[in-house]
Amino acid sequence: MKQEKIRETIKQLVAGNLRWCDPGDKLCLDRAKHNPRLKGFTHQSAEELLDDIIADLKSLQDELNITASFNSAQL
Repeated sequence: MKQEKIRETIKQLVAGNLRWCDPGDKLCLDRAKHNPRLKGFTHQSAEELLDDIIADLKSLQDELNITASFNSAQL
């Protein structure tokens, strides 16, 4: 995977995860639309979000390491 693609993938992973703990994101606002008591609601805490981002980035790192190992084995 090229560097540009890796950077874009990282951005997408982080942005996608951030939506779950942003009370102003449509994902969270839709839930509060029908129940005013849920204003400011988020699906995840910041700590849960951090765990998910770390896990997703570790998975990406593992995928890149496997690909690099596979490519070097074909030499």
